[in-house]
Amino acid sequence: MERINATVDRLQNRFETLTPAPRISNSLKSLVRGGNINPDEIIALIRLEPLLATRILREANQAPNSKEKGYSSIEQAATAVGFERMYDLLGIYAYQYCDEVETASTYSPESWKRAITCAVCMESLAAKHKLDPHEAYSIGLLHSLANAISEAHEEELDRQLTDPFGHLNSRLKSFGSAGLNYTLFRFWGFPDSFTDPIRFQFSPLDCITTGKMACLLNLSKWITGAIRETNELPDQEKGPDLLVLNLLGEGEQTLWNLVTDVSDCLQRAEAMLHGDYNLV
Repeated sequence: MERINATVDRLQNRFETLTPAPRISNSLKSLVRGGNINPDEIIALIRLEPLLATRILREANQAPNSKEKGYSSIEQAATAVGFERMYDLLGIYAYQYCDEVETASTYSPESWKRAITCAVCMESLAAKHKLDPHEAYSIGLLHSLANAISEAHEEELDRQLTDPFGHLNSRLKSFGSAGLNYTLFRFWGFPDSFTDPIRFQFSPLDCITTGKMACLLNLSKWITGAIRETNELPDQEKGPDLLVLNLLGEGEQTLWNLVTDVSDCLQRAEAMLHGDYNLV
């Protein structure tokens, strides 16, 4: 357990040095420079920046007056920290290490795309299954934060992050990675409703607290892998877990229906990054 804790400590330290992706950073700076104080537009942009979203959720959940069950969505957290503080965090983060852009570490473009795609899948499925779509979106957006931090510091990835799992196969490494994500968010005070689906993202049927949300995350990860053509399918190579589909009362047609929904949402996200908030 010492080695795992040491790895989580490194992840936390690395997280503090990460900067926004350039395309997100430019949008954040434009918003601050223009004096934009429209909460809807600010929240819409924060939802596209996993690192800033994490910072706001962390601050809300670590506040002395944090509510007992914590905050599990970006919207809840932003309300809890207050508009003025949220705007300050946005401004500080937008210009963080701005003089070190060439050497700064951030989400890789592929990690960012996977995070946004999974978040949109989660939001769409949650609305259909009568779960909180804001909470689902936030879980989908941040569920692989540990992996993204690692990819941002690729040079030390093999030596440090994967070292505790170096002798394991890819499936067991995935379970170990989910555990690191879970532990990281627990350290930051995130509520069980947020952390448990992440802990059981590869084995949702084992989650007895928020099993349905864990199932949605498992399915959303599969859809994300299919859309992004990555090798990140949860447990299988040819299709989603049939037990998860049956438990949710879904058929495989769900996957194809979601492709269109996700594509539309990603187009809206792209428009926002170019300053067009008409579709928010």
